[in-house]
Amino acid sequence: MSYSLSMIDNFYTAVDTISKLLVPVTGILGVADFYVSDSCAASTIFSKPGYHCNWFTRMFWLHWFELDHVYLHPSRRNYLEHAFSPVKAFNGRNHFVIPYLVQIPYYVWIGKRQSAQPLTDSSKQSGWTRLPYNPAKPEHTQFSTYIYGFTWEDPQADITALDLQSGDNIMVITSAGDNALAYAAHTNGLTIHCVDMNPCQNHLLELKLAALSTLDYSQFWSMFGVGRLPNFKKVLDTELSAELSLPAYQYWRSHLDTFTSNTSNSLLISLMSLGRHNLYTTGYSGLALRCLAVVTKLLGVSKDLKQISGASSLTDQIKIWCSRVSHNLLSSTSIHILDNPLAIWRLMGVPSNQLKMLHDEGSMSQYVRDTLDPVFLSTHISTNNYFYRMLICQQYSQTCCPDYLTKPVFGKLQEIARNTQDTTFNIHTATIVDTLQKMRPGELSKAVIMDHMDWCTSDEADAEIDALKTALKQGGFVLWRSAARIPWYVANFKALGFKVEAISVRQPNTQTALDRVNMYASFYKATKL
Repeated sequence: MSYSLSMIDNFYTAVDTISKLLVPVTGILGVADFYVSDSCAASTIFSKPGYHCNWFTRMFWLHWFELDHVYLHPSRRNYLEHAFSPVKAFNGRNHFVIPYLVQIPYYVWIGKRQSAQPLTDSSKQSGWTRLPYNPAKPEHTQFSTYIYGFTWEDPQADITALDLQSGDNIMVITSAGDNALAYAAHTNGLTIHCVDMNPCQNHLLELKLAALSTLDYSQFWSMFGVGRLPNFKKVLDTELSAELSLPAYQYWRSHLDTFTSNTSNSLLISLMSLGRHNLYTTGYSGLALRCLAVVTKLLGVSKDLKQISGASSLTDQIKIWCSRVSHNLLSSTSIHILDNPLAIWRLMGVPSNQLKMLHDEGSMSQYVRDTLDPVFLSTHISTNNYFYRMLICQQYSQTCCPDYLTKPVFGKLQEIARNTQDTTFNIHTATIVDTLQKMRPGELSKAVIMDHMDWCTSDEADAEIDALKTALKQGGFVLWRSAARIPWYVANFKALGFKVEAISVRQPNTQTALDRVNMYASFYKATKL
């Protein structure tokens, strides 16, 4: 039904008749039309991202179209979604006459008969399930994009500590999904619960899983190695959309320029011709990469860092770092920028609670030096440290990238993404506590919560530790990283029945990195007794 539902007088009868005429199991209905929303919150969780129209838009277009006997009243679409189960939908704005000023709401929608095995609230794909969530809840609406376009924890260190076994049921914070994919590639037969309060982080993981399931290696590398795919719109609509949940499809359909735009979001950076536009320069982490490009240019070390990213040996890298980069990059000016609570939250995702923990054990200057010096003195950036090469080059290379981007691992993960009998991903858009409370007691064997506990208050930490204790089986354990060498909440874990041990602790003025990221001062394990 192309722009016709809004023109039919007796639309109730029309919709009912179509429902009766459709083949029960395989029949589908497609609708493309203009619309206006109702004023209440979204009622159908999976079809409504981008659905809401403000008061002026609702009133203006409703009456404007009526002048031409076209009726956009929300009852038409509401009845359509009452009679049919949504399969896929996109809510967009037609930039008419004056782009971004005159915007007509429209939707493209596919549904099937309610009697034809209606969709459950969860969206089940080949090797993963996106669990339902309410996008109108405050903990989700605070996010308009992802904070992390790439994961900033070293999966090699995680995998060593996790001792993964087939049959393990583990919970991880989604972030950009890179480490969850690394675990799946390392060990068969895992159940991986990916949890993130930010819906956009889960949209990014879903996109990677959908791309693994449907694309060839060259396309996959273009998207997540280089971070660009010129025909992303076509690929999204014709190949990826069938594998994405409705919220994820809506998000990526509204952010096509993530993989295609040649323009920068920042006028200053565009004028200075710094950086590139791709997946990795979007989101909050992308803002950090762009700002880093500006700062290193102003400090006069941009070209030196590029040389480090291509240095043929660790010896050459150390020479450049010590003689030309370290002193300038670790200047008081750059430290002062990082020591600002607003700047460090926007650029690096470090909340005020975590910043306080850092200051309680030392200074920002000491922390940054203890982070960067060991990395550049003991890890070879161009061949074995894709984290810092990404910071410098804003994309990966074929010889320095996460394992999931290598061709052999891509092949293994592609089988997992297509196969429901092996490793499965359950994607939860919720808080950690909410997710744990929905699990059976003893269901989890292991959990990786990154640096999340650093963000918590004492009461929040107790609630989360108690939920972890219930969900973990006897002998199950939790891994975490912290900005503090001795996090205050170690005592909370012990008080609630865990045995806590430090896997590694970074000492001041050390020259050896804890892992390839070395961003955190400690790495801990807590085992349920």
